[in-house]
Amino acid sequence: MKKKLLSLLLALCLVMALVPMTAFAEGTSVDNWDGTADTSWYTSAPDASEYHISTAEQLAGLAQLVNDKATPVSFEGKTIYLDNDLDLSGTQWTPIGNGSNFGRYFAGTFDGQYHKITNLHHHSTGDELIRNGLFGVVSDGGTLKNLLVIDADIASNDGSLLAGILADWVDGGTVENCYTSGKIENNVGDKFVGGLIGQCTWSTQVKGCGSDATVISTESDEDHVDTVGGLIGQWENSADSSSITDCWFGGSVSCNNIYSAVGGILGANFENFSGNKPGVIIKNCIVATKNITGAEPGNITWITAVVKPHVTDCIWPDTPPDGVTLDEEKYPDNKGNYLAVAKLVVDWDAGTASADPTFDQSSCGTAVSNFTSADVLAGLQANAGAGVEWVAGIGHPTFVWDDNNIPADYTAVDAAIARATALDSSLYTNYSAVEDSINSVDRAKSKAQQTEVDAMAKAIEDAIAALQYKDADYTKVDAAIAKANALNKDEYKDFTGVETAVKAVVRDKNITEQSEVDAMAKAIEDAIAALEKKPASTKPGTSDKSPQTGDTSNLALWIALLFVSGGAAIGTTIVSRKKKYNR
Repeated sequence: MKKKLLSLLLALCLVMALVPMTAFAEGTSVDNWDGTADTSWYTSAPDASEYHISTAEQLAGLAQLVNDKATPVSFEGKTIYLDNDLDLSGTQWTPIGNGSNFGRYFAGTFDGQYHKITNLHHHSTGDELIRNGLFGVVSDGGTLKNLLVIDADIASNDGSLLAGILADWVDGGTVENCYTSGKIENNVGDKFVGGLIGQCTWSTQVKGCGSDATVISTESDEDHVDTVGGLIGQWENSADSSSITDCWFGGSVSCNNIYSAVGGILGANFENFSGNKPGVIIKNCIVATKNITGAEPGNITWITAVVKPHVTDCIWPDTPPDGVTLDEEKYPDNKGNYLAVAKLVVDWDAGTASADPTFDQSSCGTAVSNFTSADVLAGLQANAGAGVEWVAGIGHPTFVWDDNNIPADYTAVDAAIARATALDSSLYTNYSAVEDSINSVDRAKSKAQQTEVDAMAKAIEDAIAALQYKDADYTKVDAAIAKANALNKDEYKDFTGVETAVKAVVRDKNITEQSEVDAMAKAIEDAIAALEKKPASTKPGTSDKSPQTGDTSNLALWIALLFVSGGAAIGTTIVSRKKKYNR
């Protein structure tokens, strides 16, 4: 690893001196906030030790109070609580603390109570020293904690030496339980750029923090070199307590300068040029992304490049990003991957720094392929500092308070899917709507998006509730009715059974009531089978000489019998008369 340092030496020395200097000369405070700045919460009780703010106007008022050139308020010894989520609406923001570590800085405690500040926007250009982040300078024991800055948009193309989303510069302060996302970009070089903090100095402690920020450095001129870190750009003038512990980075970093130091946690820590400094403790941190690239892969470290390595229990990717090749001939010490930690050997006369090939980075932690493995989480939990609780997150472990990266609860969704899949889809005309609602489930939602997940469950339940059964099959019923209609009911003693069975047919049954429909068909068939035909008439030649009712073939016989019986009667009458007259 080699980095050209000449362009940074003057700036670094000035920073280390910690005295008023040109690099940190007072710049012009540009207050472009398009809403009002409300300071009444402070001016009505300037001696209070605690304040509660709940509007963007009040937050802008905090910046106005700290940045006041005549009577700046540092809030040292005071605590400000944020009681609401705030949306800064993408309008130009003036950072809280736009001076240096000697004036117009924030020295109090800002407790976000895990609220979100969204759409932080700051774009600046020109040679003036302009602060860029939510906070510009935090110094003299200032503390930022329990705060989330979401979807930031910062373009730091001005004369400032440092830029970060949460804070540009933290000097002897504390940052804990904070999170950032969005983008921070520098296109002019000569800057320390970080997704969380641009620069840390002195006894600053950063713990329990994470970032998904996109960090971009585009300047390629070797005379305008950036130092870029996923969390922190650069650290100088360290103290014994300087530390980065229990932190993670899951965003992306890109840098176009072949001389830039680029790190996943900390870009670099150059020490020992202005006194013997102890270096920075980095412990139990994880870089859970491979999206870290630069013009010179040999200058990229997963964790950091430092003069005095104090790195332990960290976790980083076991292979470089897709498309990045570190062949052994050009990078003999890398073994095909970025270095996790580079121990810097600085040649101040030549203005270069190179990696000590004898340093064994295995003492710094472990390279892994699966950030969600139980072993990774267990290791972080086992080595966690006081007050830090690691839990399983989306894509990698995170903190128990980090709703943005903890998976949402899909219990209701899973129950709805189980209910849906237990159904026989062939019974319904519109089961495709249920399938569509199941296929629409997005398993990547966070706890902060729980309402969206609950809506997915409701969509499935609603689709189930709207299911419509297919109609029952009346084919057998229709066949039985057709069979009944083909009969001549006059041929049977009693046809009412069939008629009753046909009239009993109900046509609105669905497929789940098929047995009832089949029973209707059977009732008709049974009624037909039970029919009895009317009796037939007796034919001649049988033992019953009487013609049978309905036997039209015996009509001639009936006529003949009629004449015979009539003749007999007439004959009987004539005979009796003859006897009478013969007396």
